[in-house]
This record gives sequence, C-alpha cells and structure tokens, in this order.
Amino acid sequence: MKKIELLAPAGSLETLKAVCAAGADAVYLGGSQFGARAYAKNFTKEELLYAIDYVHLHDKKLHLTVNTLLKDRELEEQLYDYLLPYYEQGLDAVIVQDAGVFSFIRKHFPGMELHASTQMTISGAEGARFWKDAGADRVVLARELSLEEIRHVHDAVDVELECFVHGAICYCYSGQCLFSSMLGGRSGNRGRCAQPCRLPYGVEADGHQAKKGELYPLSPKDLCGIDLLPELLRAGVSSLKIEGRMKQTQYAAGVTAIYRKYLDRLEEMNLTKDQNAKHGAEEVYKTKSYSVSEIDREKLFGLGNRSGFTDGYLRGKKGREMITLSSPKHTAFQDADPNGYEEKKRPLFAECTCRLGSPVTLTVTDPETGLCSVSSVGEVQTAKNAPAEASAIEKVICQTGDTDFQFSSVRVELDAQCFIPKQFLKAVRREALEKIREELLKPYRRSGHALPYEDLMPDTSFQSVGETDKEHILAVCDTIEQLTVCLEKTYISTIAFQLQTVMPKEWQTVLLQIAQQCAAHEKKLLLALPSVLREETVLNYEKQWDCIMKLHHEKLVEGFLAKNYDSLGFLQRMGVLPCSICLDSQLYTFSDRAAGFFRDLGYEKHTLSQELHAKELRRLSQKGSVLIIYGHAPFMVSSQCVNQTVYGCDRKEKQLSLTDRYGKHLPVKNYCSICCNVIYNSVPTLLFSDRTWSDVEKIRPEILRMDFTVECEKEVREVLALYEKQVLDRNIKEKVFDGESTRGHFGRGVE
Repeated sequence: MKKIELLAPAGSLETLKAVCAAGADAVYLGGSQFGARAYAKNFTKEELLYAIDYVHLHDKKLHLTVNTLLKDRELEEQLYDYLLPYYEQGLDAVIVQDAGVFSFIRKHFPGMELHASTQMTISGAEGARFWKDAGADRVVLARELSLEEIRHVHDAVDVELECFVHGAICYCYSGQCLFSSMLGGRSGNRGRCAQPCRLPYGVEADGHQAKKGELYPLSPKDLCGIDLLPELLRAGVSSLKIEGRMKQTQYAAGVTAIYRKYLDRLEEMNLTKDQNAKHGAEEVYKTKSYSVSEIDREKLFGLGNRSGFTDGYLRGKKGREMITLSSPKHTAFQDADPNGYEEKKRPLFAECTCRLGSPVTLTVTDPETGLCSVSSVGEVQTAKNAPAEASAIEKVICQTGDTDFQFSSVRVELDAQCFIPKQFLKAVRREALEKIREELLKPYRRSGHALPYEDLMPDTSFQSVGETDKEHILAVCDTIEQLTVCLEKTYISTIAFQLQTVMPKEWQTVLLQIAQQCAAHEKKLLLALPSVLREETVLNYEKQWDCIMKLHHEKLVEGFLAKNYDSLGFLQRMGVLPCSICLDSQLYTFSDRAAGFFRDLGYEKHTLSQELHAKELRRLSQKGSVLIIYGHAPFMVSSQCVNQTVYGCDRKEKQLSLTDRYGKHLPVKNYCSICCNVIYNSVPTLLFSDRTWSDVEKIRPEILRMDFTVECEKEVREVLALYEKQVLDRNIKEKVFDGESTRGHFGRGVE
C-alpha cells in the first residue's frame, strides 16, 4: 500500500498552519481570483506566496483552486499574470474545471501539475481516460461514485485519483448545477453558489403533496468516510480530500487530525503485513482489524455535522437516509483543542565557532536533506571583563522567533576569554537561517517569462462570418410525442433524441422506429447520451451498442450529442469520430480557448453556455456554435431521486414538481434507465420574442436549437407556432403562446 495523501482545506494562513500541524500531507486553497469559493476569505498574493514556501519547508504540497469557468477577457488579460508569481514560487498543482483554462496552463506553465476538478463531473473510467490523455496528472472524481466504481477507474486508467472523504455534499453532480445561477445570478460555476439546495421545498406527484414537515428534500447530510478508509485505500485512491475551505480553523484541523490518526494506523498495519509476509505468514492486514473509537467518532460529530453524517455514495446506496429533510443547518457542538495544532517548525542542527581574531561563524545543517549553510559576522575580540559562555551563546542562537525553524541541536566551540557582542550572534543567526531557507526552497523555484500579448490570445482564425439559418432547427426531444410534432415541421432539419428515456433492451425496436421515421421525414437524427454516464450505464450500453453503430454506419443516425466527458471517452472507445459528435452546453465552452481545445481534438460543434449574456456571446467565434433558443434549463442533475426520497423507489418514471418559497413549480423528472434525476426551471428560456431575436441575429450562431423535456404535445405545438409567427413570418403581434418564459442569462449574464 503506497502512502495516501491527506488533503486538507485552508481558508486562511492560520488554518493552513493548523492543518499542517494536524497532519495534512497537502493543502488546497483559493487565491484572490478564479476559485469556486468566491465568498470565502481566500488568500492575498503575499499570503499565498508565503503559504507556498511554508508548506514546502514542512515537506508538504499546496494545490491552488482555479476551478471556475473563465470568460475570454479573463483568460486573455488576467490568468497569466495571476498565476506567474505562484508558478515561479513553486506552486505544486492547480485544480481546474474549464477546458480552456486547462489548455492555457498546460501550454504556458509547464512542469506544474494539473488536476481535473470534481466540477468536471468525471464519474467513470471513460472521463478519467479523456483527461489523462489530455495531460491531467490527477482526476478528482465525482462524489457520487461507489467504492466499486472507484476501483474500476483505478484499474482501467493509470492516473492519480482524488476522492472526497469528509464534509458537505452537493445534491447535484458538481459542475452540472445552474440552480443558483438561473434564479439569482450567482453561478456555482463561477464560485458564487447561493446554496438553493438548502432551502425548503414542497413536493408534489400526481397532484398529491408530500408529508408536511419534510421541507428540505435537496439537502444532503455531511459525508463522513472515516469507517471506510481501508476500502478507499484498496480501491486505489491516491488522495483523500476533506471539504471545508469556508469552515473555521478548529473544524479543519480537528477533522484532519482524526483522519491522520487512522491513516497512520492503517499504514502501520500494512507495514506489519509486509514484515510478516517475509516470513511466509498469512496476511495480517484485514478490514475487520480496523475500527474507529467512539471517542473519535464523537469528536468528528461535535466538530460539525448536518443532521448527522452519511457515508455518501461509497457503499453504492442512496436515498432518504442521506437527506436532512427536517433541517439543513450545519451544527458544531464542540471545538477542537487549539493547543493540539500549534505550528511546527523545521528542526536544524547548528555549530557556532568563536575563535579569537576570527569572525563568528555559524554552520546550519538540515538533517533531512543534508543541506547546510555557513555564515560569518564580525570579529571575536578578547574579553576585558566577563568572557562569553557557551550556554549564553546557545541561548541566543536558539531564539529563532517567528521563522519556520528551530534548532534541535546546537554545538558551541569558543576560545577562552572571548568577547562576542549579542548583535553579532543575532546577525549571524539571521543570515544563516536566510541562507538555509533559500537552499531548501531552491528546488521548488521555476523560471517564468513575460509573454507577448498576442501569445495569450486564442486562435481566432476559425471565426465564423456566416448567417444563422433559421430554416434548419435542431430539436432535442425527450418523448415520442414531442418527436412526432417535430417531424411535421419542415424547418426542423435535425432531431436529437434522448437515449436516457429508453431502456437499452428496447433500442433495437424503439430506436430503429425513430430512425426510420426521421429518414421518412428527411430529418437527420442525433442520439443524445445521458446527463451522466456511470459504469453500470456503460456496461448496459456496450451490450446493445452494435445496433446503434449499425444505424450510424447506415446514416440513419447522423451523430451524437454528448453532455459529459465520460460520454466523449465512451464514444471514442466505441469508434465514433469526434466530427460526428456535438458537445452539449454542460461541456462548457465559456471562451474561444475552450472551444479551441475541443476543436483541436476534432469536435466541430459545441453548444454555447446558458450562463453567458448576449454581448459576451457576440464576442465569441461562432464556428460550429449551437445556441439554445428555447427550453426549460436543467437546474440540477442528481444521483439522488426526489421520488425515492419522498415516496420510495418504484422504478417508474414520473414527473414530480418542487414548489419553492415563491410558489414556483419546478418540474422534476426521474430517468430510471440511468437512475438519475433532473430538476428543471419552472419556466422555459425563450429567445425568439420581439425583444431578443435581434440580439440572436447579431450573435450569428451556426445552429439554432430547441429543447423539449417536460412539455406535452400541446405545449410543443404552441412553442413551434410562436417561432413560426415571430421568426419565420416576422409577425410579432399575434400571440400564440400563453405560458410564462424567461430570457435566462441572455440579458444579464453572471458575475
């Protein structure tokens, strides 16, 4: 068993020093920009530079969060200058969500590790392989994975795996949440989540309201994986991550210390196993010999929890027991002992030589590395009165103050009758410590260089200058009823049908029928892969995939719509060419550089983000762009199921609704074929009204798209009739659509 990294959070220098003292192997934190906790205190430039040196002097690592989506101007004008001083100082790794940011850092900051954030929603070997091949040194897996799934990823892909082991859990797959963004403009993808999952909601199914008092169906309990450490280690996890950058120092240090204790215990047990193995003894290290004391369990509980703990999805289970239901508050009952996590200093050896007529010389040695420094100051003179004593010299040398060092051994050699001014000793100590510090940090330093502005700009040679073809709409359909209506319309040239609505065992009949209908109506057919592609779904799809590829080779299926990196990896492994794949909006192309990253891999079409406003969209290249002009935005994609939480799992797909504090009804669909829930906006985004269409025309996307998810046949017809009147006929006076709608971020964007 290799040594597993314990990765702790820090929201301040105080916390960083405390978690280091408590036993963290590495610390992750956010700087002044681009972190997924924009409302945390975060680190200033000076603090972060100091933190990089501090962790290295204590033989630890520092990971910086740059795990938000960046707009073009931020990439062009801010990111390089922001990262350069940290890169030169020796920053160990950057945690990244944005594909454009990933390619930018890989190009301009070589030698620094890149970690694919949990915000990338990597839920299997396919996604892990995609990012490993792209250059990621580590993949932070989605929190929804079971131990078995983690093990499968480890066995299939040679890349470091990082998993959350303790702390808050999002209801939504990280990176797939637009709830806070769409309702309040505070985007989780930009580090500003307002946590709408912690608010109360009513639940209705078939007109029947759920039991009263259960008002928080979207609020998970906190994760506690302390009992599952042996299983996590055997699953192949490289790094265990504690959530909590916005938590207090006592919480972060207290949790870190307890996990350190049990990781050390497991490592000791493993050493015992190895030693016994040499003598042919049976394996000593077994899960049943590992246990957590009730005292430590109570300490974890007292440091903070949310209506108790859950072991999350690690055992492959989910449901009601993971949800707070009655109260989403995070409550702490006791503080950790702050004296237990006092700052530790690096021990050094010192030898001070004082010879008459010669300088005071101090040789400092680092016993761990063998590095040493020699400093000399002044000249030792003959004492007129009381000569210097070795004990007094040692006392001054040991006064290292607020430096990162302490002397564990000091040897003093001095001639008789020496007079040594105290300022000589202080000066030689200061110089010696500065020198040894410089020597110890030298291996971490890197050389950066200023780049011409044009080198920071993305390639825009593919800039589109064409016009939007409003006679060729891409319609995405969830149901056969929606599909039937879309087949009637000549201006709908392409239909994407959601695979997650059909069980794989029905593909050979249902998909063949859909493909034949599309061909009969001269429509191109795309197959939309699921919102999330888990290992079980991959196995089910593999069994039936030949029938899809047959349709694809026969041109009855034109291509595919992919929503996540696991789908991209899966399609690639199944032999589908990237040029046949259109990226959905969940594969974020917030910038031209992000679009360029995918284009370099052969993906020619991408769906524009629903979090950019019209002016930002207009500045982007539109080569291969798809703009969603109608649809209920998916607020959350979750492994949890509202139906299961409130009513119990009956494996029947149904449409529920959540009622928020303002009486808005949010549709919820449970897709049983992939065991996934999607919560949609209460009203659709609609961009072809009289006040927005002119902006759409200025953007000039290549393809216009409409999404039909929760609409009945009548509602689909109303939407299409509105499009015909207001866009095709340019008759904006006749009202044919009575429902409410929103422009989403098209008119306001996100911070």
